[in-house]
Amino acid sequence: MQARTALHITLGLLALSGCAYPQYVNDEYRYIPLTSFSHDNRSFRIFDKPSAGRLIITPSLSMAMGNAVIRGATFGEVDNATGQRTLAAAVEAYFAAQGRKCTLTGSSLIYDPQWEFTYECEVRYTATP
Repeated sequence: MQARTALHITLGLLALSGCAYPQYVNDEYRYIPLTSFSHDNRSFRIFDKPSAGRLIITPSLSMAMGNAVIRGATFGEVDNATGQRTLAAAVEAYFAAQGRKCTLTGSSLIYDPQWEFTYECEVRYTATP
């Protein structure tokens, strides 16, 4: 019975957390298309904004929700959230898969488990006759 109550509380809090979604993300990434990307047997969602040299990456919805439920059901004792280093490795693999030579220049936690990374890319010029 306690597990069911904890699950209901966790799901309720998860639903309410959507109301507190940072305005910054809505303002900056609202019209950026979602890219699904797999790396190291995990799925990620990426919102890439090359014109600004930044992107937001987050684990797949099922992975993120699973982590939230586990955290809530164990009252924070178990936290298997995807770490910043894992996300950074996925971003680097994403760039490599696209043939982009980019270097990460910074990162910040936007909204658990979403991280924003800033980056700089090598510019390639092609000459046309």
